[in-house]
Amino acid sequence: MKNKKAWLRIVEAVLAILIILSTLLVITSKQTTQEDLSDEISEIQTNILDIVSKNTTLREYVINENPAALKKEIDLRLPNSFNSAIKICQVDNICTSTEIPTDKSVHTKEILITTTLETYQPKKLRFFVWIE
Repeated sequence: MKNKKAWLRIVEAVLAILIILSTLLVITSKQTTQEDLSDEISEIQTNILDIVSKNTTLREYVINENPAALKKEIDLRLPNSFNSAIKICQVDNICTSTEIPTDKSVHTKEILITTTLETYQPKKLRFFVWIE
């Protein structure tokens, strides 16, 4: 009878250790996921802003301050799980947007679009991205 109690305590101890280790594993995997997403969002933002800076039509949308058309083109290149907002403003102004949620982690990048072949009107494009 005493032998069975000892084995039962050993099994209980092993199960307790497994539960603790699995909890720690879940917690640490969630932390690395947040960092990975941050890097992924930054890379997506950089790629999209690079496309905007090299595409003549998209540059004209920025210079002519046509955010609706530009946002439509950007949304085509953005994964469905991400939400975004853009703001076009003068170079010396601070770009903020009222579309940004206050309860989400928002990532932002900006570029300067200085000219097209026809006009010189420098503008700043700020690109906000968050996960839905």
